[in-house]
Amino acid sequence: MKTRLTIQEKLRDLRAEKGFTLEQLSAETGIAPSTLGKYESDEYKDISHSYLLVLAKYYHVSADWLLGLSETREPVNFDIATLQLDDETLALLKSGRINNRLLCEMIRHPDFPAMMADAEIYVDGIAAMQIKNMNDWVGLVRQQIINKYDPTRDDLYLRVLDTARIDEEEYLFHTIHKDLDKVLRSIREAHQQAAESAPVAYSALDEKRIYRFVQSLKYKSNPVEEFWRIFCDELQIDYDKLSEDEHATMKQVFKKSKRFRQISSHTHKARK
Repeated sequence: MKTRLTIQEKLRDLRAEKGFTLEQLSAETGIAPSTLGKYESDEYKDISHSYLLVLAKYYHVSADWLLGLSETREPVNFDIATLQLDDETLALLKSGRINNRLLCEMIRHPDFPAMMADAEIYVDGIAAMQIKNMNDWVGLVRQQIINKYDPTRDDLYLRVLDTARIDEEEYLFHTIHKDLDKVLRSIREAHQQAAESAPVAYSALDEKRIYRFVQSLKYKSNPVEEFWRIFCDELQIDYDKLSEDEHATMKQVFKKSKRFRQISSHTHKARK
C-alpha cells in the first residue's frame, strides 16, 4: 500500500502546495527561514514542538498527522458522535480484526457513494413499491393478451413480458455487486504498483525455466555464484551494490540447499 511520508517530506509538500519560498513562509508564521529549511531537511530530526504546532495550525492539518501518529490529515475539531459510530463499531475499528486502511480506501473511492445508495435502496425498500407497480402492470398486460388471443405458453410476446418482470432482490443485488466490483478492482489495480501489496507470482512456465536453469548449474564451475546472480536479477537487486558480508551471507544460505549439495557433488565428480 502507500508508503508513509516523513515529517520532513510532509512539510516540503505543504509548502509546495502553498507555492511559498522559505522567506514567504517565514513572514506568515514568524519562524526564521533557516529554521524552516532545517525542518524540511531529511538529516534534521530535532523539530521544536511549539513550532510544529504553529505550522500545523497554519497549514490547517493535524499535528498527529505531521508526526505520523494518525492517517487523518484534517484536524479533528468536531464531536465524533456526529459520525453516528456506535460503541460496537468503534470497538471493531480499534480491535485490529479488520483492515481499517483498506476500509478507508473503499470509502474514499468515487464509486463507493453509488454502492451505498443502491444498498440503502435495497435495505430500506425504497424502490419496492415502484417495482411492484411495474410488475403488476406487466402482469395485467400479460393477462389481457391471454384473454384476448389465447396464445401458447411459448408465445414470443408472452416471453417478452415474462422477461420484463423485475425481481427486486436479484436486480439490486446484481447492481450492488457491480458497484462493489468496480471499487475493489480499482483499489487492487492501484495496489499492484506497490511492491509490498503485489507479491511476485511465478507462472508454470517461469517455474520450468527456473528448474532448467538450476539443472544447468551442474555444469557450472561455481553454481552458487551463478544462482546468486540470477536471484538478484529476478528480484531487481543491484548485485554490485551489495556488501561483501551480504554476498557471503546469502551464499552460505544457498549452500544449505539439498539441491545445491547434489549439484556440487555432481560438479566435483565431473571434474574428476
